[in-house]
Amino acid sequence: MCESTAYLITPEGERKIMDYVVEIIPQADGKLFLSDILGEEKIIEGMLKEVKLLDHKIMIEKIN
Repeated sequence: MCESTAYLITPEGERKIMDYVVEIIPQADGKLFLSDILGEEKIIEGMLKEVKLLDHKIMIEKIN
């Protein structure tokens, strides 16, 4: 399977925000559009920090 888990990195630590992510689309306003394998969608304020394909992890850093 090719799904990954998205985590939001904040000053307090990292927090899981979505499982089974299959799509990430950067938006023009500093946000990321995420969708999962079941069609759930989220828009997250932040920037893509790191993607670990072998670990199936997407790290998103919160923008102040």
